[in-house]
Amino acid sequence: MIIDTISIISCIIITVLLVVSVVANPFFRKTDKADDFNTPNSVNDSDMPRITVLVLANNNAQALDANLSIILTQDYAPGYEVIVVGEKGDLPTEAVVEQYAHRGHLYATYIPHRSLFMSKSKLAVALGVKAAHNEWIVMVNAECRPQSDVWLKTLASRMDSDANLVMGYSNYDSEARGYYRFARLRTMCYLLRRAVGSVAYRTNGTNIAFRRSEFIAQEGYRGNLQLVNGEYDFIINKYAQPGQTRVVTAEDAWIREDSPTSKQWHDRDICYAHIRKFLSRSTAPRTLFNFDMTMMYANYAALVASIVLSAVSQRWILLAVAALYLVLTIVLRSLIARKVYVKFGEEIPAWRTVFYELSIVWRHLSTKIRYSRADQYDFTTHKL
Repeated sequence: MIIDTISIISCIIITVLLVVSVVANPFFRKTDKADDFNTPNSVNDSDMPRITVLVLANNNAQALDANLSIILTQDYAPGYEVIVVGEKGDLPTEAVVEQYAHRGHLYATYIPHRSLFMSKSKLAVALGVKAAHNEWIVMVNAECRPQSDVWLKTLASRMDSDANLVMGYSNYDSEARGYYRFARLRTMCYLLRRAVGSVAYRTNGTNIAFRRSEFIAQEGYRGNLQLVNGEYDFIINKYAQPGQTRVVTAEDAWIREDSPTSKQWHDRDICYAHIRKFLSRSTAPRTLFNFDMTMMYANYAALVASIVLSAVSQRWILLAVAALYLVLTIVLRSLIARKVYVKFGEEIPAWRTVFYELSIVWRHLSTKIRYSRADQYDFTTHKL
């Protein structure tokens, strides 16, 4: 056996890379320290505010019909109202609203069929906020289904006097492809961690709460009204303040969203590629993501290179160590990810983790190519 300086140095390098690559992982970092206190059971009903739930119909009457009853039957003693915002002339949505009209706390408002110089989704939010009677507004899409009848109560347990934003967990339902749920969860880990440890950047979810007074005082979406997408992202990005964003990852606060089609999934990625140009504080989150990916790929590349070169040069100890570290990397990353899957109720096979992680870079490359080929006027209401 050859035991030389090259083998020793190589073993040190791959050991360091192994440790760093496992730790430089969004699934490894804690995302919910703000959830360690103020659970619903520890907060009196009298200390919780009245709430307005803003439901964006999105011309999806079928989803609205399936999920509205769950939103309307929340166990929330302080009281709440539900405002559905649809498009004028959307008869199926109007029929669903009429079906539940006997509920005293359900209201509806409608945006014009044509919306010049302002995206329909942002106009819907603006009109819904204006129509609301309460300070705290919880915003969801019609495609979203709360997983508990204390969903509102769990979110409200974090609406203390110093808070101005609340971010809850949301992901696709079990019918969605495993990779879709994996990618959304992985990104959510970055975003929740950012919200807990610093100033929130954005959200890739559809389960947020914000203050009506701030939205109105700062003129809502002014500055990005023309952008077709990003109604959730821009609320978090514009209104987040240090120490004023609360994160709720408790199971009772989860929301499940209808499984997207392949086109909807890709469109969502492409739309983010456009709106991120207009988001503040993007440098730190993107730097962290790039660092994590670089360390992961550097670790795999170093291990594979060590295995090949040590086999050729007959450095059997280095070969054994590199092979062991490769297996250890796969096992550790899978187990760390599995712990997060279980925590958030995601039924994703742990063995797929490595393949999913390695595909992220290629998915981002594909998104960049799709975005470069897209008509830029598809992302804005300002047409020439």
